[in-house]
Amino acid sequence: YRAGAHSSSDDPSAYRPNDEAACWPGGDPIQRLKEHLMLIGEWDEEKHEALAQKIDDEVMTAYKEACEFGDLASGPYPPASTIFTEVYESVPWHIQEQREELGK
Repeated sequence: YRAGAHSSSDDPSAYRPNDEAACWPGGDPIQRLKEHLMLIGEWDEEKHEALAQKIDDEVMTAYKEACEFGDLASGPYPPASTIFTEVYESVPWHIQEQREELGK
């Protein structure tokens, strides 16, 4: 269950009731697991902070590596036709129609 919005620019009230999160039994499952592991002595805040930092570092490293190939702000920009390549083993008919329409 995703308790929050899809992204920071998303408005979940457009597709679910405002009180839905309150109806979710037990709240955030990740927080519940953290609290359970701490209760049984298998986790603590120090481990949690270390893991959070490790994950942040890994994500930032991957982001920087990806930016070496370009980004939305500075390119390079592949041709629009690449949205149809290497996605499907067998291209569905409706996607093929879209591909042909793009070529016009």
